Amino acid sequence: MKYLLIAFSFYALLFIGCSKEESNPITPTIDDRISFEINYLQYDDNNFFIDQVYTDTSAEFNMFNRFYGNPTPIINQKYFVKNIEVYISVNQVSQDYISIPAIAYMNLSPRSGSSMYSDSIRNYNLVMHGEVVLGRFRVLSEGIDYYFNKYTGTLTFLFPLNDNDIIAAAYVVDNGSFSNNDDLHYGEFITELVNNSKTKGVLKLIKPQNLLPENESAWKLKMKNIYQIPSFFGRVSDLDLDIFLKKPDGSETNIFHDLALLAVFGFDKENEEGMLIPDGKFDRKGGITFIPETGEIIFPLLEPFGHNIPTELIDFKYQAIYDSLKTQLSLPGNSFVIRGKYKSI
Repeated sequence: MKYLLIAFSFYALLFIGCSKEESNPITPTIDDRISFEINYLQYDDNNFFIDQVYTDTSAEFNMFNRFYGNPTPIINQKYFVKNIEVYISVNQVSQDYISIPAIAYMNLSPRSGSSMYSDSIRNYNLVMHGEVVLGRFRVLSEGIDYYFNKYTGTLTFLFPLNDNDIIAAAYVVDNGSFSNNDDLHYGEFITELVNNSKTKGVLKLIKPQNLLPENESAWKLKMKNIYQIPSFFGRVSDLDLDIFLKKPDGSETNIFHDLALLAVFGFDKENEEGMLIPDGKFDRKGGITFIPETGEIIFPLLEPFGHNIPTELIDFKYQAIYDSLKTQLSLPGNSFVIRGKYKSI
């Protein structure tokens, strides 16, 4: 009788344990992130290089790809920007900010830190659209109005630029020397101008008003390899994305000839442990593959779907993205799309 009671108790406990497990199933994890989709014509309009040397993709330069396309950024100290002042055009004088009259040149020679530009440059009055601009400008605030990468010479504006806005700058380049006397100065800083009798300043032009592809020098400074998450707000976290090739029949794939597009375009180089082994997931590296504060996705190549498209995808090259106004383009039969999810905090 004693052994019967023990056996009954054991099976009763086993039964109760099973019932409890069955009555409380594991709740599946809910992915509450926000979904987005961007086609490859929809690059962001608020990113610019300060000078053409930073757009050079030849082996000698290629500063953007060396910084963003390597696990450890490679820096060319000769073109490191030690100091910068960014200006935007204004239509009238205001007591809310200090503004200066200035002439801005797309192709501006450097000066030394101990001298100002000659009056022949300062008083030049022949305006050339996209090359030489006259106007009144005010200084913008770094971290509030824009972010600047001193190693790649790139500006990211934190507000949408208008077609009529003119952007110019004054900056100092290291020139790869340990001596400040060898620094190269482009444009004139506002502190230099308020302490002398010059009637107007000289600046380096970055974006003229009504920028068009025929303004070749200025058009080249407009970055077309950064994509902002649509309707973005807050700060991006938990970002995941993938790249798909969309075909004329409506089908799509993220693998082409056994190659993952995410890896081919440079977004999957490492696994989650930081080892140089692609793992099929987006390398979530703030400031390198994306900017958390702006929701912008950074392709490590300039013109990633045009001149610099990976050789495996050469049949899908669409150079018109970079040579024409995107508003004048339509999606071809084969196109690329960026699709992903993120949290906003």
